[in-house]
Amino acid sequence: MTLNRLSPTAARLARRPVLQAAVAENGRCGQDRYRDLFDRNLGAPPSVWAAQQAGAQGFCSGCPARPACEELALRYGPGDRSTDDLVRGGRRGLDLAVTREVRQPGRIAAAVTADRLEATRQRYTLTYTLETGPVTRRGLKRTAVDRLGEIVMRLADRGAAWSVAVYNADSVDVTDEFAFAAEDFAVLPTAA
Repeated sequence: MTLNRLSPTAARLARRPVLQAAVAENGRCGQDRYRDLFDRNLGAPPSVWAAQQAGAQGFCSGCPARPACEELALRYGPGDRSTDDLVRGGRRGLDLAVTREVRQPGRIAAAVTADRLEATRQRYTLTYTLETGPVTRRGLKRTAVDRLGEIVMRLADRGAAWSVAVYNADSVDVTDEFAFAAEDFAVLPTAA
């Protein structure tokens, strides 16, 4: 599925899965070589951070996923008014915090609430393979996927499960949206 560039207005109205898909599919920063550009090295002097910050903001300005990334950072991202140590969606952490806490707190809170409500309604399919064959669990709520996913990941750590995946109602792989897959998923053995 190819997503078109979201406008800032469309990003504000979109739910979290749409925003995450837009960033994952269209984000210019998705490659590991750019990761250090967006977070401040606390050992570096302020002049280096200022140049790095300007570079990060310039990098973000041409990104088709910038509005979606900015909206995700406003809703769920780090950044507070007391520190200036990151850039997300082309905005400094300080700017994100001011928008989140002062300029648009009602809108942000309503969007987060709507995201949570939608997440409780969504159903998922968890698939994995054991020595006895493939297993498919359909119609699971997010909490059930989280619980079962942790168990399956423990099996995977022992080499007893592999090919772990979670799909949403549209059959889109959303495994990376679940905490159980965040660290160990990349090193799972594949089926032979």
